[in-house]
Amino acid sequence: MEIVLNAGVNLLSSFADKLNTTIDSSGKVIIPEQFGNGYLQGFIFNKNLRMMIQNFELKEDLMVKRTFAQNDTEKVIITFHNFFLSNAENYDSTINTKKLQSIQVFSGKLETEKFFSSKTLFKSIIIGIEIAYLKELLKGDYENTILNTITGKDKSFLFEELMPASIQKVVHEMLVNPIPSNLNNFYHKVKAEELICLLIAELLKRENAAMSALNIDDVQTIYKIRDTMLKQLEIAPNLDELATIANFSKSKLKRLFKQIFGTSLFNYYQSFRMQEAANLLREHKLSVSEVGFRLGFSNLSHFTRLFEAHIGVKPKRWSMES
Repeated sequence: MEIVLNAGVNLLSSFADKLNTTIDSSGKVIIPEQFGNGYLQGFIFNKNLRMMIQNFELKEDLMVKRTFAQNDTEKVIITFHNFFLSNAENYDSTINTKKLQSIQVFSGKLETEKFFSSKTLFKSIIIGIEIAYLKELLKGDYENTILNTITGKDKSFLFEELMPASIQKVVHEMLVNPIPSNLNNFYHKVKAEELICLLIAELLKRENAAMSALNIDDVQTIYKIRDTMLKQLEIAPNLDELATIANFSKSKLKRLFKQIFGTSLFNYYQSFRMQEAANLLREHKLSVSEVGFRLGFSNLSHFTRLFEAHIGVKPKRWSMES
């Protein structure tokens, strides 16, 4: 299946049409059994702020392409990926970057493609906010290149953050708190703006550096490099090899990777490596030595120091605090 979104085309209504179903009074599309299970739910808080919750699994692959038209309004799109996955849903014996709990914020001018593979659970929250309304919420004159880029109109951009605990908490509250139906829209609007605030706070921690305009080819290449680097966590990334794969100069690869992910390629690798170590210790019940050797550490003391620096506690203690 394929859905193409351009000016005036709505994902929720397009999805309903594609699955031969309708949008109910609560703004929800229930996936018919012959196509899969789960739902999509849309919220229109006002003309400047919208949100969609996606919680579904399809029996057939779906490609959603988003194209930019000159008459599109100026907006920012924020996607919270893989929220609230249970241990069973997140269980995988291989490294799977598609299950990263992460946040993407990108320009409404950036053409994107999203592939929903069949028999895969997708849990995400998408917020669309008009730039003028975002500026009104911020109410500040920030001398910050990230905020200037997000609230500007001259560059296409994409930033990604691993989802911090503060945002995971708000998402969890949004999904599980029982709210009277007549307060449903009001409650979710407050939570949507809280998520935007917490995301901006995370982005402001980044280095205040110059930003380059992005196109879809650059974005796809950087994500290909990210996924290639994380396939074998026991092997440290080789910048020369990755630059060759990308067909970029080393300087361009380093610059674009840091612009999107907010940190260097090697720092990102180490952070993800320690998160995988934490997962192997607590969820897969491996020993400290098994995890260290699996992730390429010949010196377990070095592994312990690095784990504590990233996670905050020693690996042995972490494994026992389940």
